[in-house]
Amino acid sequence: MPLRQARKIAQQMELDFTDQYKKNQASGVSMKLSEVWDWFSKYYAPNYLRESTQETMRNIVEAKILPEIGHIKLGDFSPNRITAFLYDVAIYKDKDGKPIKPTKYYKDSYTQLIFSKLHTLFDIAVKQGWIKDNPCTNAIKPKRNKTQKLPPFEIDQIKDLLKRSENFDTYNAVIHFQLYTGMRIGETLALTWDDIDFEKRTININKTINYVKGEFKIGPPKTDNSYRILGMNNTVYSLLQQIKEEQDKMKKALKDVWQDLNLVFTQDTGGYIQKANINNRLSSLKKGTNYEYITVHSLRHANATLLLMNGVDLKIVSAHLGHNDIQTTANVYIDVLKSQQQVVAQLIEFNLES
Repeated sequence: MPLRQARKIAQQMELDFTDQYKKNQASGVSMKLSEVWDWFSKYYAPNYLRESTQETMRNIVEAKILPEIGHIKLGDFSPNRITAFLYDVAIYKDKDGKPIKPTKYYKDSYTQLIFSKLHTLFDIAVKQGWIKDNPCTNAIKPKRNKTQKLPPFEIDQIKDLLKRSENFDTYNAVIHFQLYTGMRIGETLALTWDDIDFEKRTININKTINYVKGEFKIGPPKTDNSYRILGMNNTVYSLLQQIKEEQDKMKKALKDVWQDLNLVFTQDTGGYIQKANINNRLSSLKKGTNYEYITVHSLRHANATLLLMNGVDLKIVSAHLGHNDIQTTANVYIDVLKSQQQVVAQLIEFNLES
């Protein structure tokens, strides 16, 4: 963003804030929650949130929060009122807003998501001086039930999936690529040939793609550490070479019909691929197997798990995955690390007693 534009936005934010602050001080915090959302979506979200995060926030706030409590003034909120709202919003309702019979509840994780977004809005209100305290802080949050952990994606299952997807096409190529690189699916689908260096055998990860409001949006990767360069093993090298050869054939055959976006992974005419397309292919491949629970993201986990199980240092795996810090990796793969601790203990015993 140009400096002049940034200054103009900052000045307008200051004017809006000062005006609203004076109004609120004079009127006893009469600002409505819907007005906080208007300010948040106009000034905060575009400058501090990724587009995909903005879309998630918008869907939750506009569908679940504003219709129920958007009209309420900030000064009228209390922890008790927030608690009542959370219990009410957890119930399935019909199109007229009436609870369906028999009573059904959303998953705790979904109610927690609603609470999180509401908490964010009140945090903004506190920081802008519109209210003194966040009423969500002392509200009774929905109970989070412990979800049953899914079994890990085992090596024999990975090999079976590779065999089932061995017939070459773009979607199967993406599945193989995910297993061999551990990249986020958005990073993979945003790759261009400029990011591939066949001579040095490297992959430069510098962007991601999201599908927002019916449009593909290219943006920066998830975190600062997501900017990274991965090495290319022989399998990935051969796979990318094959994709390039097939693309060149398609370009010649389709001529002007081909969308020349320079993408590595494309639709039949060169356009972007949706993540849903890969999940759909995965669904058909895993049908009737003992690993029907896996998703595209499971392929990334499988890659990381294999690295850890083969003794690759946690710090290296964290950098490979593009995590913001090593603790994130440790938290996600704690079960794998625990099993490795047992292996280490057995190795010490073997060496000392043999």
